[in-house]
Amino acid sequence: MKRYYRNRFILGAMLSFLILLVLAAIGIWLFSYQQMERETNAFFLMMQQAEGEEQAPSQAPPPMFGYTPGQRRFPSAFYDIALDADGVVQSVQRRGIVEEAEISVQEYVKQAVREQASGGKIGSYKYSITYHEDGSARLILLDISIQLGALYNTLRSALLVGALLLVLLFLILLPVSSRVADAFVRSSEKQKQFITDAGHDLKTPVAIIRSNLDVLELQGKSKWSENIRAQTLRLEQLIEQLLLLSRLEETGGKLQCAALDGAALVRGEQRHFLPMTEKRNIVWRDQLPETLPVWGEERSLRQLLNLLMDNAVRYTRDGGEILLTGGVEKKRAVLQMTNTVDQLPAQRPEELTERFVRGDTARTQKKGGAGIGLSAVKRIVEMQKGQLRISYPDDHSFRIQIELGVPPAPEK
Repeated sequence: MKRYYRNRFILGAMLSFLILLVLAAIGIWLFSYQQMERETNAFFLMMQQAEGEEQAPSQAPPPMFGYTPGQRRFPSAFYDIALDADGVVQSVQRRGIVEEAEISVQEYVKQAVREQASGGKIGSYKYSITYHEDGSARLILLDISIQLGALYNTLRSALLVGALLLVLLFLILLPVSSRVADAFVRSSEKQKQFITDAGHDLKTPVAIIRSNLDVLELQGKSKWSENIRAQTLRLEQLIEQLLLLSRLEETGGKLQCAALDGAALVRGEQRHFLPMTEKRNIVWRDQLPETLPVWGEERSLRQLLNLLMDNAVRYTRDGGEILLTGGVEKKRAVLQMTNTVDQLPAQRPEELTERFVRGDTARTQKKGGAGIGLSAVKRIVEMQKGQLRISYPDDHSFRIQIELGVPPAPEK
């Protein structure tokens, strides 16, 4: 149990930090990229207005690490190319430090002229074209490879620093998580011990109440005695479900699984509820296959089916029906139980598996629900490495679907 809480705490903390780290790295990179775009666009605007005249130097960055950067006339290396009305290059001026890749640059110029756009990106260059009234044009081809390299180094550095911080966080969390886990374990153990002790202590007075009620009813039954019996039965079921939850928590999710026939298990548990359903004219519709291979632990699966059927019978309206379907889908054993109801729960389906959550207080008080059964079902399904889905197919149907594993294929 301690290891479980400790791992969950470390995983949650590191996952949260990792998400923040990724968001921070992306934010820094996007900000730097937008800043580069603004600077290059401002440079193109300056060159268009100047038409080749020398401009005031750009603002110098502040001194840092012993360096005092001078002011730069140009933000990077670029080509200043004059074109005639037919798009033929008339002159080429190289400003700054440019690479000797005339063939690539010529191809870039041709592509830019073909696109007839006012600006764009080609390779590691960004370009801007200014068209004159006589049809000639001026093309500025700006090399931004240095800026792109700086962006890449910024992102890489941020990720490397983040990875080191992640490792450091893990080392810090190791001793801290142990203390946090101890607190959770102590709280959990106290809670389980309280439920167990309270459940056993409550059994004795409930049994005494039932015995006294039996004696009183020898003199004749009344609506008051029937009400006491119904509430006594409800209290007994509540105690049993509390003890069941406590036992499920104590197992720690470790089960001895084996290959089972799910259809046979369902039909075996169904027999216990036949007298109750016959009395209320509830019809069972069995559409299960002859066999349904399931991989699980038999005792806990029987508890699961008993809880599901008790919930279905309890809330199915008189004269209604309970539909059982199942099969194997995508290497999973699927069991569905759908029952007709007068009124659907007001809560969303996923809320019904929370402890002490009941669909309708007045209705469950009458039917005797305690709001624990589906919570225990969810816990058993989790222990079986399965999935639980609750849905409302229509206004008068309540459906529970259980997905469990199937027996592994035999080794060849």
